[in-house]
Amino acid sequence: SFTVTNTGKVEGSEVAQVYVSDKLASVDRPAKELKGFAKVKLRPGESKTVTVELPPRSFAFWDEVADDWKIEPGEYEILVGSSVAEIELQSSVEMN
Repeated sequence: SFTVTNTGKVEGSEVAQVYVSDKLASVDRPAKELKGFAKVKLRPGESKTVTVELPPRSFAFWDEVADDWKIEPGEYEILVGSSVAEIELQSSVEMN
């Protein structure tokens, strides 16, 4: 969950995008994978708390040997922004 605020003078919308990054993956993965998003409409000065759920599959990749989805243990970065190039929030989660 995170808060989005309209700091402008007119009503507007924002699409908050949530990316997952696995820096220590044993296979090649994109640096940032889009795993969720939410469109928020805000009046001038208004703030809203937005929740984007990331189910376990958000951290998985397809393991061709096992013929199944695999989640590797370790730290994953959670990145939030208006685009992949404009990340404004960053956190992490540990998967066991």
